Amino acid sequence: MYYNSAICSKYEHDVIRLRLMHGTNCTSFCQCAPFATLADGTVTYYWARQNCGPGTAFDSSIGVCNHVGAFVCEGNIALAYVITTT
Repeated sequence: MYYNSAICSKYEHDVIRLRLMHGTNCTSFCQCAPFATLADGTVTYYWARQNCGPGTAFDSSIGVCNHVGAFVCEGNIALAYVITTT
C-alpha cells in the first residue's frame, strides 16, 4: 500500500522522505524510496509502506516512530505533547 499514489518525486525523496500513512492510526508511515534508474540516469521514486515496531507509532512532528503516549495521533496527524513544569 502506498501514500496517495505510488509515485513520489525527487523533491519528496530529498526533502520530505517520510509521511504518515493515512488510515493506520499512526502505526505505519510511507518512505519515498528509489524505484528504478533509467538508461538516461533518471531515477524514479515510489512510496513504500513501513510499519512501526510494537509499542510505537509514527510521530510526524519528529519524523520517527515514537513511544505510544508520547504524542497524540488525531485525524492522522501526530500532535506532540508539550510538557510544562510549574
